[in-house]
Amino acid sequence: MRPPEVIPRFIANEAEGVVYLRELEPIHTPIAFFTIKDPDEKYKVDCYLEGGGPFQLTPYQPYRNEYLLETTKTLDYELQQLYEISVVAWNTEGFHVNKIIKVQILDDNDNSPVFSQALVELSIEENNAPNAFLTKLHATDADSGERGQVSYFLGPEAPSYFSLDKVTGILTVSTQLDREEREKYRYTVRAVDSGVPPRESIATVTLSVLDKNDNSPRFINKDFSFFVPENFPGFGEIGVISVTDADIGQNGWVALSVVNRSDIFVIDTGKGVLRAKVSLDREQQSSYILWVEAVDGGDPPLSSTAKITILLLDINDNPPLVLFPQSNMSYLLVLPSTLPGSPITEVYAIDNDTGMNAVIAYSIIGRRGPRPESFKIDPKTGNITLEESLMQNDYGLYRLLVKVSDHGYPEPLHSTVMVNLFVNDTVSNESYIESLLRKESDINIEEKEPQISIEPTHRRAEALSCMPTLVTLSIISLTSISLVTGMGIYICLRKGKKYHRGDEGLEVQIPLNGRIDLHRLEKKQVEISNI
Repeated sequence: MRPPEVIPRFIANEAEGVVYLRELEPIHTPIAFFTIKDPDEKYKVDCYLEGGGPFQLTPYQPYRNEYLLETTKTLDYELQQLYEISVVAWNTEGFHVNKIIKVQILDDNDNSPVFSQALVELSIEENNAPNAFLTKLHATDADSGERGQVSYFLGPEAPSYFSLDKVTGILTVSTQLDREEREKYRYTVRAVDSGVPPRESIATVTLSVLDKNDNSPRFINKDFSFFVPENFPGFGEIGVISVTDADIGQNGWVALSVVNRSDIFVIDTGKGVLRAKVSLDREQQSSYILWVEAVDGGDPPLSSTAKITILLLDINDNPPLVLFPQSNMSYLLVLPSTLPGSPITEVYAIDNDTGMNAVIAYSIIGRRGPRPESFKIDPKTGNITLEESLMQNDYGLYRLLVKVSDHGYPEPLHSTVMVNLFVNDTVSNESYIESLLRKESDINIEEKEPQISIEPTHRRAEALSCMPTLVTLSIISLTSISLVTGMGIYICLRKGKKYHRGDEGLEVQIPLNGRIDLHRLEKKQVEISNI
């Protein structure tokens, strides 16, 4: 009596009794067929599997005693690389035999590299040395051989001055970083294995740039000028000294102090408010020059200084004085051929006050005529120009009520003057025009504040008993104002001469709001054209 025989026929790759299977092979991957024979051919034979693992032996052709060895689940090289199983055959007489088979699992590139930290948070002080070390990145790959070798790369959003060693994973920065320029960096890094195809994983790097006290306090202006009214009360708010420091924390904290004239002036460190300890009398002193120092809280501290000029102003008690036109009853002839944008005439005025009280703005507050919007006035110069081309229907008399305002404190003062423009080719009936001028002008007041830019100016319209006005300007010397006033009168006289052209003895009359006596003068038309 002989034991049963086990005859294998391998389907998978086999060499010297070892079967080779790749991991990730699908379930029910066939390994081999086994035929069980009884040499005596008179006993019943059967077989079963020993050794465990993800394998099973099932009848394939039972009547021929053929069995199939196959996998029962996906194989994983990282869990187990080698299995040893035994096919046991036996007959009814109790004889049995073992056929041992080894199954070697082959590695596939089925694992991506894994960073030790998915989020890498770093910090570095600004003004670092070039090529400063930041960190060493580390990633592992569970695959074997080249499939487990990892290389490191920066993501596309990383600035060019960051470097990552491909082999070691050392991250460096090649240049000095400036927190004031950029405080945070955030970019990705990649770990890539050498498999085919390669697999990779991504981690995020955040870098915070820490502050150093490398910025001095900075005044918004190196020279501040403030205009305050005369008889300025003690401890009144003169102005605000604005200062910044680009550093943060204690390095960015700033203390202000008055270097000179601290006996008269004091400054609030927290808000930068400049105040006078005593009432300021313009008759005693009309201006002050101070130096203010700003010191930060760094170690060592940094500082800077600024110059402050304080000018005491008189009260606004003079309205603007209109020098041209000289009468509300004069008129100008405007030819229909005048081109848009052409200068027509001007309103010229002076103000005997000083500083802001003498800054004048012009505006048209009332209009009457066939198309009254055809003319506009420059709020700064008082020049009147033609806006649009004149048509046949636009002929006739235009009356423009011009308001001349100063920028005085506590209340602006103003004067008005009527500018009369007669649009026609000629003046054939002067008496008719004179009769129109003598009529009461029915003009709706449509006043708007003239938009005139005066830099730098900060105003607050309050009574003197309240907090005084703060006005920040460039310094205007009283001598310059006197010179401007004189030049204005000279220009006015020159312009008056232009209106007395030729030998005709041309004169134009218009009363100035009751401020100048009316004079009855001979009236002649004045032509405006594009010559």
